[in-house]
Amino acid sequence: MFCPGCGEKNSIDKKFCRACGLNLEQSAQSLLEQFPSAKSPDLEKSERRLEKFGNVAFGGLIVVVLASVVGMIYTIFVKFILNGSGVIAGILLILFLIFAVLGLAYVAFNESLKEKRHAGPKRYGDPVLERFDTGKLLNENPFDPVPSVIEETTDLLPVENKTRKF
Repeated sequence: MFCPGCGEKNSIDKKFCRACGLNLEQSAQSLLEQFPSAKSPDLEKSERRLEKFGNVAFGGLIVVVLASVVGMIYTIFVKFILNGSGVIAGILLILFLIFAVLGLAYVAFNESLKEKRHAGPKRYGDPVLERFDTGKLLNENPFDPVPSVIEETTDLLPVENKTRKF
């Protein structure tokens, strides 16, 4: 953490800046308020593993559900349509199963999209700016004015003298 007064680098657990003596507790508190999601790397790693496990488990569930839906459609096709006893009922059951699965897929994708929208973009530090020490002041270069296009071409217009000379 850098001291807001002098720009000196200090550790987070220090209460005062060693260079200028500024109280750093308020600065540390405001930093924690701005970035409340500062987690330990182990916790983030375990969260990523848990998320991967959940994705694999959910993918397996989807495969099992789709396989059972295909099996039910096959059973309905064989028992009702090929048998000839309930062709219309079989077609309606197959259409019901297909649209029920499509409706559930729509709800699942819509909810995941809402979660992604509410989570917002992840903010990462700019890798270009992280390389530089931001506590140091920039070099003050002297200001060179930009030359104008009409700088040396402006001449006074000739004026007729209308006053009488005695």
